Amino acid sequence: MVESGWTELAAGDEFAGYRIESRLGRGGMGILYLAVEPGLERRVALKLIAPEAAADDVFARRFAEESRIAASIEHPNVVPIYAAGEEDGVPWIAMRYVAGSDLGRRIAREGRLDPARAVALIAQIGNGLDAIHRAGLVHRDVKPANVLLSGDPGSEHAYITDFGVARNVATQSGLTQTGRFVGTLDYVAPEQISGEPIDARVDVYALGCLLFKLLTGEVPFPREGEAARLYAHLNDPPPAPSLYEPTVSMALDDVVARAMSKAPGDRYPSAGDLGRAAQAALSGTAVSIPERTVATGAAATRERERPQPAPRAAETERLPEESSRPDRSGRPLFLGGLLALVAAAAIAVLIATGGGDEGNGPGETGAATTTKETEQQKPRPQTLTAAQLIGKGDEICADSQSTFATYRDEFPNGENEANAPYSRLLVTISSKAIGRFQDLVPPPGLEKQYDAYVKAQEEVGEWDRDALRAAEAEDLTAYLKAREARDQTQPERERLADAVGFEVCSQPQS
Repeated sequence: MVESGWTELAAGDEFAGYRIESRLGRGGMGILYLAVEPGLERRVALKLIAPEAAADDVFARRFAEESRIAASIEHPNVVPIYAAGEEDGVPWIAMRYVAGSDLGRRIAREGRLDPARAVALIAQIGNGLDAIHRAGLVHRDVKPANVLLSGDPGSEHAYITDFGVARNVATQSGLTQTGRFVGTLDYVAPEQISGEPIDARVDVYALGCLLFKLLTGEVPFPREGEAARLYAHLNDPPPAPSLYEPTVSMALDDVVARAMSKAPGDRYPSAGDLGRAAQAALSGTAVSIPERTVATGAAATRERERPQPAPRAAETERLPEESSRPDRSGRPLFLGGLLALVAAAAIAVLIATGGGDEGNGPGETGAATTTKETEQQKPRPQTLTAAQLIGKGDEICADSQSTFATYRDEFPNGENEANAPYSRLLVTISSKAIGRFQDLVPPPGLEKQYDAYVKAQEEVGEWDRDALRAAEAEDLTAYLKAREARDQTQPERERLADAVGFEVCSQPQS
C-alpha cells in the first residue's frame, strides 16, 4: 500500500489498475514489479519512481512530456514503454516485460564474453541507443544491469531499458537541478563528473566502458573508492582490453580508446558508429556507413564554450600493461586526501552520501581543472599501515571466496573437464582480486613479502587464462595442466599470505 510517499506492494495488490504478481528488483530510481495489465491480461514490468526523484521540480514538470517521447520509440533493441502516469503522488511507468536475464547477471555468472559475442551485443545496444538519441533523450546510465537479454547464449537479443523519464534528461549536466548525480561511477563520462553540459556522447563513453567490461570481465578503472574512480575517468588514459585478455584483438583496443576519449568531440559521433566500428575491427573489414550524429533535442551535440585541447599521445597510443594498472613502485592511488582536480562539490557529496554504483546523491556542479593543474595537484599515494593492509587483503580474499561459493555448485565437474563457463568464472574472480591487490600500498616493512604474494596471485591469473583458452579450444590436456599448476602452488601462496599477516588469505582452500 501507498504510505508516506513510497510504495511497497505485494502479490495480489493493485496499483493504477495493474495487478502485482511479484517484485523484480529495486534500484536507485525506484522499484520494479511484474504486473498484469487490466483487460489485456498482458504481463508488464511496472516501475514506481522513487519519491526523491519525483520531488525534483524539473522531473515533475517534464514527466508527462518525457513519457510521451519515450513511448513513441519503436525499435527492436529498446524496451517499449506502454503507459505512464501518477497514482497517489507516485509516478509510474509500464514497460514490456522481457523474460530472461540482464547483462550484469550474465557477466557475473559467466565472466567475460568471447569477442564475437561481446561485439554483437554492443552493436545491438548501440542501435538501440541511437533510437533513443533520435527521440531527443539521453540515457545517462548505460551499464550491464540496464541491458535485458532474451534468447540462448551466443544468440541473445539485447534490449536497452531504464531510460528517458526515469533519468530526467532535461538537466544540462551529470547533476540534476536538485543536485542528484545521475550515472554509475564505473561507466560515467568525464563531463558528467565535472558538471558540464552533456549530450548523447556520454552514452557513447559508457558504451565504450561496457565493451571493455564484456571483453575482459573488468570495469575500465577498478579503483578502490569513489574518488579514485572519478579521478581515473577524468585523467587516466583508456585501458587496452588486450592487455587484460590476450584473445582480444588490438583493433578493439583502438575502438575502446576512441569511445572513451576524454573530450566528447574525439569520440564516435553516435553509439551506432561505435558498434559498427567494433564489428569492423573484429572482422578486419572497413566500416561501410559514414559516421554521423543522429541525436536531436536535448541529446543533440552540445559544444563547450571553450575549445578543448587535442588528446595527449599517451591517451591514443597502446600502453604497456603496467600503465593500465597502478604501478606499486609509484602507486598512483588516491586513497587519502581530496582530489582537488575533480569537481569538488560532486566528489564531496558522493563520498558523504556513500554514492556507489547507482551514483545518486545530492550535490552541485563544478568544473574540471586543466592538465597542468592536474599534474601540480595530483595527490601522493598513501601508504597503508600493516593493520589496514591485512584488513583490506583479507577482505579481497573473502569476497573472492564468497563469489566462487555462489556459483561453484553450477559446475560440479569444473576442475576435471574443459569447462569454459567455469574457467570464465575463475578468470573473472582472479582478475578482480589481482586488480584490487595491485591497488594496495604496503608499509615499507611488508613491501617485500606483499610483492611476493601479489606476484604469486598474478601467476594464478595467468594459469586461469591458460585454462580458459584450453577450454575454449576443447584441449583437455592443456586444461588439466593449467588447473594442476594452479592447485599445486596453492600451499606456497598460503605461506606467502601468512608471511604478510593475512588470515583469510592464508587458510587452505577446499
